[in-house]
Amino acid sequence: VWGEVTWIAVPLRPGDFSKGYLLVTIESIVPEHTLDGLIELQAAFAEVILIRQQEELEAFLGRSWDQVPDLCLQIALAPSQDNSATLLVGGLARILDAARVSLLSSRTLSSPSVQAVSGVPKVSPSANVVQALQTIGSKLQRSGKPLLRQQPSGRVPADQTQPELSDDGCFSNLLGLRLAADATTGAVTNLSRPARAVLLPPTWLVIEYESHAKLMHSAALLPHVLPTLAVAWEQQSRWLRVPKLARLFALGPASALRASLRLLKWPMLIGLLGLAIWAARQPYPLVIEAEGAYEPATSRAIYAADDGFVEELLVEDGESVQASQPLVQLRSPTLELRIEQVTGELRGVAEESSGIHIAINQLDPDSPDLLNNQSRLAGKIAELKTKQTSLEKQLELLQTQRASLLLRAPIGGTIVAKDLQRHLAGRPVRRGEPLFSIVDQAGPWQVRVQVGDRDAGYLRTHYVAPTPTFSKRAIERRHNAGSQLVGVTLPDNEPSGNRSIASDLDSAITFGLDSSPAERWPAQLSWISDHVENIHGQGCFVEVRAAVESPEQIGAHAGAGVHAYFTCGSQPLWFVWSRPLVEAIERKFWFRSQTDE
Repeated sequence: VWGEVTWIAVPLRPGDFSKGYLLVTIESIVPEHTLDGLIELQAAFAEVILIRQQEELEAFLGRSWDQVPDLCLQIALAPSQDNSATLLVGGLARILDAARVSLLSSRTLSSPSVQAVSGVPKVSPSANVVQALQTIGSKLQRSGKPLLRQQPSGRVPADQTQPELSDDGCFSNLLGLRLAADATTGAVTNLSRPARAVLLPPTWLVIEYESHAKLMHSAALLPHVLPTLAVAWEQQSRWLRVPKLARLFALGPASALRASLRLLKWPMLIGLLGLAIWAARQPYPLVIEAEGAYEPATSRAIYAADDGFVEELLVEDGESVQASQPLVQLRSPTLELRIEQVTGELRGVAEESSGIHIAINQLDPDSPDLLNNQSRLAGKIAELKTKQTSLEKQLELLQTQRASLLLRAPIGGTIVAKDLQRHLAGRPVRRGEPLFSIVDQAGPWQVRVQVGDRDAGYLRTHYVAPTPTFSKRAIERRHNAGSQLVGVTLPDNEPSGNRSIASDLDSAITFGLDSSPAERWPAQLSWISDHVENIHGQGCFVEVRAAVESPEQIGAHAGAGVHAYFTCGSQPLWFVWSRPLVEAIERKFWFRSQTDE
């Protein structure tokens, strides 16, 4: 509180006022019971401002940051100080979207003079704008502090279309500041300010904007742009202060080296080409990489036995269960209704059969239709008995189905589910719908990966035990492949029905967890599927499984993502690097249909 005015300042970054803050003044004394609420509201606005600044900075880095190193390179290659200044102001105007950027410099004990203005090839000292800029430079020199002149957008008349100018001809929104590496980067030098002024004349930038919004947007970018440009400007200024003769002498060895390189260019290229060909023909391991999961080898999924809903959950997440232990009690209203219907029909058949027996006992023995009535009623009883037998079988089958609604554990293990009570309790289910899984974490573990169909042939060629005989077509294809790619052994694309692994081949592979890719663990290849799958149209793949030798050392959870690596022999280095291109060319030009054979 200052007098009768309350000042509230909240930093944009918590605890760091040096990165900017939001200041609100209230022309009255705020009661203490409302002060906390105002601070929280102001902190929320500060957070929104910080997020907005970060978004604008990310957009600038993705859109215009490449211009900053390019501009530094152009400044470093400038032949003179004036040319370097022209490049600096022009590049800054483009990067910051400024209306005009001016560079002012000062000799010892002299007023600043305009050295370069963006968009102006030659500066005229008698121009009114140049004199106004020199006046601004003098203010900067005397105060030693940045100069900010702004006109908020709300104060500009609504019918005004031209950029607002001040009386001196400069834009109403401008920013003047010192261009020095120690001022922009925060570096501290051992030299005093007069000594630095002798080595490097002080320079100032005056950046003008067409609107207050552009000024505010550019102000957030200046801390990221100016330090780099200031360092490049000072380094080039120091270099250009070296006498020209000394600069030519320093660049002399570089010129001689460039001349010698022109003479040796073709011999060096031929030597490098020969070395590349020799290196490309060297054998190199062909490694197939595939993604998969780390999981127990023994697991079972629990499915809904019938349409209905979950009446009772008898287990919890992560609970250990034994084989045949009850897990879930389902209830099927349709099944219950069917059982009641069949039971009612059985009751009706029994009552009808009892009534017929009573009717038989009450027949008149002297009636001439006695035999006909007895025969008719006996047939009716036989029909009811057949119907009763059928209904009893239906009831027995329905009761068996009702008993199957109590789901039991097929194996012993651990329940694997995510928030079982919330996702399943009382929820309707469909027949065959997976509910959760049981895994035997105490048993063996495995790596199950999906190898792309284009890579599966190499795995079968290297790991699967070969069949004792080969078809004529396979032999011809191997011969043709050998004649087309010298030194490259292409896999046989014939589908193999053998899932076993050859006993005389090394079935060891390695895999790494996605959570720790730097570590590799050994595994033994145990099974390769003999057919290609394409689940949900996501691409063709072959399932491969490998047994983990020491799961207790890995300590990863079930379902952890892995990358498996299969070493399928050696191939020339050029083929390993360009295998997709070679296979694409083979499919395009070397394909042979059955009609061609």
